[in-house]
Amino acid sequence: PNINGYNRKKYVCKLLYMSLLGYEVNFGHREAVDLISSTKYSEKQIGYLAVSLLMGEDSTYMQTVLGFLRRDLHNGVEWNACLALNAISNICTREMAERLTPDIVVQLLSPSASMFIKKKAALCLLRLLRKFPESVNAQQWAGRVIPYLGHRDIGVTQSVVSLVTALAQQFPEETRKAASFAVRRLKSLVIDNEYAIDYVYYKVPAPWLQIKLLRLLQYYPAPESPEVRAILLSILRHIIDVSQDTPRELQQMNAQYSILFEAINLGIHLDVDQGLMQECAVVLGRFITSRETNVRYLGLETMAHLAAYIDNLDSIKSHQAVIIQSLRDRDVSVRRRALDLLYSMCDVSNAKAIVSELLRHMAIADVSLREEMALKVAILTEKFATEYSWYVDVMMRLVSLAGDHMGDEVWHRIVQVILGNEELQVYACKISLQTLKAPVCHESAFKVSAYVLGEFGHLIANASDSAPIDQLKALQGKMSSTSQSARAVALTTVGKFINLFPEIKTLCLRVLDRYRGALDAELQQRACEYYALGTLESEDLMPTVFEEMPPFPERQSALMSRLLKREADTEDQRTWVYGGRDVNRERRGLVANAASGKDGSGSQEAGSVETPSTPTSATAAAAAPADGGAQPDTAKKDADDAAQPVDAAPMDESVAKSRRHYARLLWENDGILYDGDEIQVGIVAQYKPPAGRIGVFLGNKAKAPIYNISIQAIPADPSKLTLQASAGQEPAPETLMPLAQARLFFDASCLQVFTSAPLLRITYTVAGAPTVSELQLPVTVAHFMDPVTISVSDFFSRWKQLGDAGIGESQNVLKSAFLSSDAAALEWLRSVVGGMGFALIHGADPDPNNIVGVGIATTQAGRFGCLLRVEPKPSHGLTR
Repeated sequence: PNINGYNRKKYVCKLLYMSLLGYEVNFGHREAVDLISSTKYSEKQIGYLAVSLLMGEDSTYMQTVLGFLRRDLHNGVEWNACLALNAISNICTREMAERLTPDIVVQLLSPSASMFIKKKAALCLLRLLRKFPESVNAQQWAGRVIPYLGHRDIGVTQSVVSLVTALAQQFPEETRKAASFAVRRLKSLVIDNEYAIDYVYYKVPAPWLQIKLLRLLQYYPAPESPEVRAILLSILRHIIDVSQDTPRELQQMNAQYSILFEAINLGIHLDVDQGLMQECAVVLGRFITSRETNVRYLGLETMAHLAAYIDNLDSIKSHQAVIIQSLRDRDVSVRRRALDLLYSMCDVSNAKAIVSELLRHMAIADVSLREEMALKVAILTEKFATEYSWYVDVMMRLVSLAGDHMGDEVWHRIVQVILGNEELQVYACKISLQTLKAPVCHESAFKVSAYVLGEFGHLIANASDSAPIDQLKALQGKMSSTSQSARAVALTTVGKFINLFPEIKTLCLRVLDRYRGALDAELQQRACEYYALGTLESEDLMPTVFEEMPPFPERQSALMSRLLKREADTEDQRTWVYGGRDVNRERRGLVANAASGKDGSGSQEAGSVETPSTPTSATAAAAAPADGGAQPDTAKKDADDAAQPVDAAPMDESVAKSRRHYARLLWENDGILYDGDEIQVGIVAQYKPPAGRIGVFLGNKAKAPIYNISIQAIPADPSKLTLQASAGQEPAPETLMPLAQARLFFDASCLQVFTSAPLLRITYTVAGAPTVSELQLPVTVAHFMDPVTISVSDFFSRWKQLGDAGIGESQNVLKSAFLSSDAAALEWLRSVVGGMGFALIHGADPDPNNIVGVGIATTQAGRFGCLLRVEPKPSHGLTR
């Protein structure tokens, strides 16, 4: 029906009311769109409001709405443009970001646009940038926005500085000039007192703009210019000096203190003057004793930031008693900041005191704090332990106190540390036995004790109260009251006791026999397998199966990784983390490496397709040295030639590097497959022929988040090899922040013998540019190989049979210049052949330099024997 604008507006308002009541309103959308085309403000306002609330992204009217939005942005009427900018911010679809961003940038940069429109345009761009950073092409216009940090209107500057702060976190290179503009604007506000009286808040000039400018500068390194550094230092000193006078009014105090905390954070980040930092510590010491909860909170957090950078912690340690008292504050957020500060200020001199206080507080701590507190106690104890007995005592007490509030990573880490330190093992066994004999034993403590006694129980077996029978009885006494997972660990310990203590073998077999009929499949399987091993007539197998665990390789603690995940922010990126100067120095180095693309394989153009050339023949790859392996120096230098046929053309450096990564993973099951400027791809694999599981780890080395991530494993011939994403795992994330990592697992099944490696295709978008990386996945038939040992005579008889039949034999001559310069490379070559699934037959060849191997390739179609003979010729630099 034909209705006038007033009635149309009235009926659309009723639809809005129905929507606010919770009803689904899927009609009347056309009338809302008609209101947008009106020339009256009230009708256009209701139209945009209705479109924002009632219509979805897939609405058939969205294209019409986009046309009206563009028209209102450019028709020269201020309130029309403001309504359009508000609607864009509220609806905020990907299509709007892609199509309307240039128009919004024009409004921000236009000299004829009003100050009101400029402010709304800057905030609208900020909204689009945060939601769809890959769709706004920020790199094209970021540099043009920066001069508006010096705009005469403080309101415009305040809106633009929020936008530039978001840009600085994703595009630091494109916005590096913003630092100098921010310093000049701060100087005009703080030193020169150039500001409009309208922006003075309780005698504080433009406090929100000062705070935002100080925070923006924290995303850039210290200025190189001595003049700029002097100006910045004078600004910081002026802010600190002004804060010494206690304000009379609460609003003025809040404004001044907010600026002061950001100034201290900036000074800590820039590290411009250690004297200034010590002065900041004194100021913060006054704040952490304040009666105001907010002031105490900010004081503790800022002091933790200071502890993360300052060289000398003495000025902070002088407040240790006050900080420990803050653990009992009424406000849980203050208690959390006190815990963070204690964690950051801890070193060798005060570690025992801090850990002791945290353990004492653990029993009464808030439930939400206990897991984080337990993680930090475990990290501090491992990091600053000077006595082995103290480490074991603290960790066993920790798992007893907080075992219900922490994951398995803590007791796993305790076991790893004990395995890697022989000096710990005897004392750890004594404490483990005492723990099992105690009236009450927490489950995590039980797991640690059971594991340690299973590995090192023989070290204390000669003591009067630690005989094998005493260890078994202590273990049995607690087994019945533990969970299935703890009993599984205990059963493994009982199996190890059979190998360690033959005198109690019968008693151990009785324990295992009791669990052979357990309802739990894991317990039943362990008990049956260990019982079968223990009753074998031959005793040669037991020592092999239950051989002592080797020390774990050095790597980042899982506790630290878990703690950093807990502290991930969902707002502006942090420029520091809790944990002291060393942790933050390592973090800054990691960020710098990622930003500069160190160890990358060359620059990559946006929208390009990466296809590193990698060998597809296991034989050809056998002569390629592995990065970081035990190969001679000459092998590293000539690695780009090692895996090429004799007549191969020279390779590009990035291609050669990718080929080396690929070649190494042909005989190793974990490592880096690709290391580029934007992404790093790692592989970890496990094989049980004819099946296998391959994990792909994708790390973001770019300075900006990457989006639209897709990871696919594509076999060259699906009839011979299948690769499917493992069931029950989370899909690849849609967004991966800088320095973050995603993982995806694939299940492999070898149906028949195959000759071509599968393809790993990774697609993603960074900085608005779609990118496809295609890598060859290091999965060959050699990964489904089982080594088999045969006699020398059998080897040559079978080799002769294959030669007489004229089938199944293949030869290739490879360049191997590294062999002619270092005899140690021959041993390395033998380890390569062994790592590819072949059993080495020693003495089979008259030439001791030749390598002979035998293996069986297992597929679903059958098993196939493989014979290998490698003939290196050092004098010619060739290998056949």
